[in-house]
Amino acid sequence: MTLRSSLFLSGFALPLLAAGSASALDCTAGAAAALAVPGVTVSAAVPAGDGAAACLVSGSVATSGDGAPDGSARFQIRLPEDWNGRFAMIGNGGLAGTVSASANKADIAYANGTGYVTAMTDLGHEAESSLDARFALKEDGTPDAAAIADYYYRASHAVTGAAKAMAAAAYGRAPDRSYLTGCSTGGRMAQVAATRYPGDFDGVISGAPFMDISSMLKIQHFQINQLLAPDAQLLPAKLPAIQAAVMAACDAADGVEDGLVQAPAACSFEPESLICTGAENDSCLSAPQAKALRGYFTALHTDDGQLVYPGYAPVLFDGGFSLFQGGREAAADIAAAEPWGNDGFAPAPLEWAFSDHIIQYLVKQDGSYNVRDLGISPDGTVPRAVVEEFVAMTRDGNGSDLAATQAYLDGGGKMIFYHGWGDHALSPFRTTRFLDDLGRREGGLDALSGKARLFMVPGMGHCSGGTGPDRFNTLAALEAWVEEGTAPATLAAEKRDGEGAVTRSMPLCPYPAKAVYSGEGDVLEAANWSCTGNSALLEMGSVGIAAGLLTGGEPTQ
Repeated sequence: MTLRSSLFLSGFALPLLAAGSASALDCTAGAAAALAVPGVTVSAAVPAGDGAAACLVSGSVATSGDGAPDGSARFQIRLPEDWNGRFAMIGNGGLAGTVSASANKADIAYANGTGYVTAMTDLGHEAESSLDARFALKEDGTPDAAAIADYYYRASHAVTGAAKAMAAAAYGRAPDRSYLTGCSTGGRMAQVAATRYPGDFDGVISGAPFMDISSMLKIQHFQINQLLAPDAQLLPAKLPAIQAAVMAACDAADGVEDGLVQAPAACSFEPESLICTGAENDSCLSAPQAKALRGYFTALHTDDGQLVYPGYAPVLFDGGFSLFQGGREAAADIAAAEPWGNDGFAPAPLEWAFSDHIIQYLVKQDGSYNVRDLGISPDGTVPRAVVEEFVAMTRDGNGSDLAATQAYLDGGGKMIFYHGWGDHALSPFRTTRFLDDLGRREGGLDALSGKARLFMVPGMGHCSGGTGPDRFNTLAALEAWVEEGTAPATLAAEKRDGEGAVTRSMPLCPYPAKAVYSGEGDVLEAANWSCTGNSALLEMGSVGIAAGLLTGGEPTQ
C-alpha cells in the first residue's frame, strides 16, 4: 500500500508504513496514541475541517532538559492523508497560552492545501489571554522555571521533535524538509529556533518579529509620554488629523502618491506642526499630545547613549494604533500603577497590557510591581542598569543574537523576514535595523541576500490588515529557495475585500529595494510596478533620525 492509494476507514484513514509492513490508522485518539511517540499523550483526533484531507491530533508532550525543570506543552499536529514529505511548525502569538496560530495566513493555507505535516503549541502553559504573563510565577510567588523556559524556547522545540517523530511513525520516514513560519511571537519562535536549535529547520520565516523582549521598554517609553498629562493621550478622535498630516508629508517620499508609504525613514513629519493655534479641536493636537507623538517616533537609548530599541514608523494611524498603543478610551487615572485599571488588561491598549505583564512577571517577578518605577524618562533614556537587568532576565527568550544567526545561515539555513510598515505593535525599524546589522557582519546586504531576505510591506499592520496588500505566500518562497536554490526576487502581494475580490496588488521587494511605479496604468495593479535597487530607502529624514537608525553600534539584545 502506498500513502496516496490508502483508503479512508470510518471516514478517514491514515497510512502507517513501518518496518516492511503497511496498515491503516483511523483518525481516532486510540490509533494516534498507538503510534507510541515517546513523551506524547494524545487526547483527541478528529478529521480536519479545511484544506486537504487530514487528521488533527491533539495532546501534550513532556518537556525536559535545556537547563529547566520538567514541564509539558500542549499541541495540535496535522497529519495529511496525502503527505508531501514536508513539516512546518506554525508559530503562536503574544504570550500564548492556547494552541493557536500567529503566522502568515497564506502560508497556513498553502501548508494545509499541499500536504504538509504541521504543528502548533501553546508554548507550555494555559491562559485565557495571550497578554497574561501570570504563568511565570507559581501560586507561592516563586518563578515557574519550567513554564518560563517552555515559553521562551523549549516548548516549540519539544513539539517540533514530537511532530517529526509522529510523522515518522505514521508514514514510515522522517520529514525530508522542515520549516517554521510565524509572526510576532511566532517570528521570535523562528529566530530562537534558528539560533538555539539550528538543526530543527532547513529554513524559517520571521514575520514582524518580537525578536528581543527589551522592546517592552520602548513601549513603556511611549506610554509614559501619553500619560504625562490629562490631555496627552492620543485617542481615536485625533487620529484622522494625524493620518492626514502624515500622508501629506510622507506619501510622496517613495516617489509616488498612491496612499502607501514605502520609505517612512526618509520622511520628515513633525508632530509639532499639528499643535493647535487656537481653541483645541479634533483637527489639531494639544502640546502634550504632540510631545507624546514625538515620543512615539523617538528611539529609546540607555543614559550613556546605547540604542535599546528604535522608534516607530508614522504609518497607518487609521489602522491599529488605538488597539495597540493609544487606547480607545481615556485612562481613568494617569498617575496610577494601572492607569486603565483591571490589572492592566482591557480597556488598556494591548501594548500596555503586554509590556506591563512582561515587566511584572518575567522581569521583576512581582505581580504588584509598578512599571513607572523603572526610571524611563519621557525624553527617551533609561538607566543602563535597568536595561542590563531586563536583558539578563529575558535573554533566553530572545532571537536577535547576530552571531548565532550568522552561524545558522553559514550552516545552510535560509531565513525570510517580513514586516508591515504600519505595524503599531512592534516597530518595523527594529527589523530593518536587524538586517542592516546582520548585513554589516556579512559584508553588505548583497552578500546577506544569498542567505536571508527581508520584505517590507507598505500599508500593512501587525502581521496583516491595513490599507496595503497583506496577502502573500512566504512558505512557498522559502520552499523553493531551500529545495531548488531559487531565492525569492519578489513576493506577489494582494489586498482583498470582504468578498475575497482583489482590490490591490503589487510586488514586495527584498530590502532595501522598493517597488517603483512605471508611471502608466492602474497604480493598484502589480503589473505596473517593479522592484528597483533603492538607496533612497536607506536615506534618513527626521523620522529615521529620531527613530535611531543612525545610532552607531548594535541595539541592546
